[in-house]
Amino acid sequence: MTNSIRILIFLTALLPFQAKAQQPCDLVLSGTIASKQGEPLPGAAVFISGLEKGVATDADGHYHMAGLCAGKYTVTIKFLGYRDQQQSLNLKASQVLQIEMEEEDEVLEEVVIEDKFKTENETQSISVLSGKTLDEAKGRSFGEVLREMPGVNSIQTGPTIFKPVIHGVHSQRILILNNGIRHEGQQWGAEHAPEIDPFIASNIVVIKDAGAIKYGTDALGGVILVNPAPLPVDATLGGEWNMIANSNGRSGTASGMLQGGSKKWEGFGWRVQGTGKKGGDFHAPDYVLSNTGFNELNYSAAAGYHKKKNGIEAFYSHFKSNLGILRGSVVESVQDLENALEREPPQNTQDFTYQINNPRQEVSHDLFKLNGEHVEGKNTYRFQYGLQINKRKEFDVRRGNLNDIPSINLKLYTHTLDLEWLRVGTRTERSVGLNGMLQDNNNIYGTQRIPFIPNFTSTSAGAFIVEKFHAGAWTIDAGWRYDFKHYDVSGYDYKNAPYHSQLNFHSMTGTLGVNRRIGKYMQFVTSVGSAWRPPHVAELYSFGRHQSAGAVEYGLLLGGNEGVLDINKTDYKNENALKWVATWHYDRDKISVEASGYYNYIFNYIYLRPSGITQTFTGPTPYFNYRQTDASFLGADLSAFYWLYRSLKLTARASLLRATDEVNHDYLVFIPSNRYEVGLRYEKAQYKSWKNFYADLRLKYVAKQNRAPQYMSVEQIQALEDAGQPIPNFDFMPAPDGYFLCGFSTGISHAFGSSRMDLKVGVDNMLNTSYREYTNRMKYYADDLGRNFTVGVKYIF
Repeated sequence: MTNSIRILIFLTALLPFQAKAQQPCDLVLSGTIASKQGEPLPGAAVFISGLEKGVATDADGHYHMAGLCAGKYTVTIKFLGYRDQQQSLNLKASQVLQIEMEEEDEVLEEVVIEDKFKTENETQSISVLSGKTLDEAKGRSFGEVLREMPGVNSIQTGPTIFKPVIHGVHSQRILILNNGIRHEGQQWGAEHAPEIDPFIASNIVVIKDAGAIKYGTDALGGVILVNPAPLPVDATLGGEWNMIANSNGRSGTASGMLQGGSKKWEGFGWRVQGTGKKGGDFHAPDYVLSNTGFNELNYSAAAGYHKKKNGIEAFYSHFKSNLGILRGSVVESVQDLENALEREPPQNTQDFTYQINNPRQEVSHDLFKLNGEHVEGKNTYRFQYGLQINKRKEFDVRRGNLNDIPSINLKLYTHTLDLEWLRVGTRTERSVGLNGMLQDNNNIYGTQRIPFIPNFTSTSAGAFIVEKFHAGAWTIDAGWRYDFKHYDVSGYDYKNAPYHSQLNFHSMTGTLGVNRRIGKYMQFVTSVGSAWRPPHVAELYSFGRHQSAGAVEYGLLLGGNEGVLDINKTDYKNENALKWVATWHYDRDKISVEASGYYNYIFNYIYLRPSGITQTFTGPTPYFNYRQTDASFLGADLSAFYWLYRSLKLTARASLLRATDEVNHDYLVFIPSNRYEVGLRYEKAQYKSWKNFYADLRLKYVAKQNRAPQYMSVEQIQALEDAGQPIPNFDFMPAPDGYFLCGFSTGISHAFGSSRMDLKVGVDNMLNTSYREYTNRMKYYADDLGRNFTVGVKYIF
């Protein structure tokens, strides 16, 4: 499989050198597509009739068409929910054309913009999830929705907790921006899912290289942008209502949205939205997964006032969930773990119920945002302030009255401030900005345990500049960024003695990207960039038993009996990454192919390494220490579709990845294995009074992870411990076998005057296959989910 990846990357890299000489026509058409109130519209289709030439706007609504000849053209712009725009143009020289889109008064048919219109001027590796594809995925958790995108996977903790993985890395190495605000929670835990409601998004953008330096530190794997729809400005009232039911877990989801404008105050718009979810115990093909129910309640409100050159918006959202964790995963000793690995069904398996008992997580997240912008000619000035309050309680199975007391109780306040100046010219674009963040993280008194992570405050500041240059069929961009971070930490060590530390980190990063259009149908994009992140406080000072990990963990600076170490007297350093990505697009009539290869080398990669067995009040328990090494991630993503007939499309996707501990010449744990997917989709735009019919059949194969740490039994671990020998990197069970899954979905729409109703029905794991996913932390105790039927109704008015 290694040769497959290298060959794909090698062929991808050769493609641009096979291009023909550049055509003499070198005029450029560029600009920004935005709503009437000035909100950029990412993913809008811009094309010139008769030239078979089109692009899609990037994450900031910008577009760029190069290689045009002088002449008269008709430019057409399409974006779902907005009136199509057409503009005649007599192009004599390179020109900047800014377009404002007006919202459609009536409910439109679904506008399906295939990947045929690529972001021709974008030098980053970007995927966009929107429109029909996003609608079909809603009703799942945020991490599950992201798995619809190439190169994106997830780490699971049972059927309800999904954490996104981009090109093999996750948690602190992925940056998420929710409505433009850097999402900050307790994301250091692999079993801590992002507190984001997918129903809030009109599109989700994933930037999969290290070039997104304008967004800040920690983006070693990539950046996820969750973008709501622009607020309305016309005096209209509209909205939508979603109802989704699932057989597995007997769960239901209801989500509603209402929005409108004002006749009195032109340019004023508002929106309110809410989602409720409830589910009981999920089930594997052969048994119930006890204590995996969930409750979730989310709501948001937004209001804004926009004129042609100025705009201001306020936004508030609340997310709250109560998630059960598989009861059979509770182990109090290594022997319990070994017994659990061999037991099926899991211990403490009961009949189905909606009741949620310990172990469980209770999480809430509040976000307030205020942002504005001013446009002056080619210049745009933006400011943004954000306040987030994250509360996390984790309840273990404890004795007596302690069972009602959380073992971890954290409250995190985060303030962010972002300033940006953007200048868009005919051939150049410049973005300059400043970012600041202040955090205060506190343990709430009363857990009856030494805090797992200490209290801390964190102050961060950063500055960036990004330049983009267009020349004919070439687009080149370069960026630079500097960041500083300060920690002030107060906690207790293993003797319950207090300690106080102050730490400073800083670094510079840069990026360079190139986009080359090759004729009408091909495009080559490549970029190389550096990224960094300081160690998180949890990686430095964590101490004690961690819920759902079933183990004791020690941070880099808390080495058991050694007490608290001085970081200045250790070799611990920032994580620094150097990532290269190359992507080749081919789009022509019936066929579209995208092949991408990447290599990410992370210096001083921080990970949990097993160190032995320690005695606790519950018995012998494995313990882990955070360590640093150098790690490499080599992979490739492929996606393609081919129209067999006018309404029948064949799709294919593949993701290949291999990760290596370069210092210890070993493997890394929880790395997604190679996966392949083929699908057959039938679409019909209209059948009598019904519209947008589709039927989609998918077959997915996930290979066994053959590059996993070695398996060691309890006896082997204890023998090494007793002999005083070092314990190598290991896992408690061999990697599960590969598996096939089959799924089917179908849907159709019907218009009722100015309203529309969408119906969908689907089934996942259609053959009720028993399997275990390697990246699911519950794989030690139970099979993954069995067959699930889904029924959904969406009503737009």
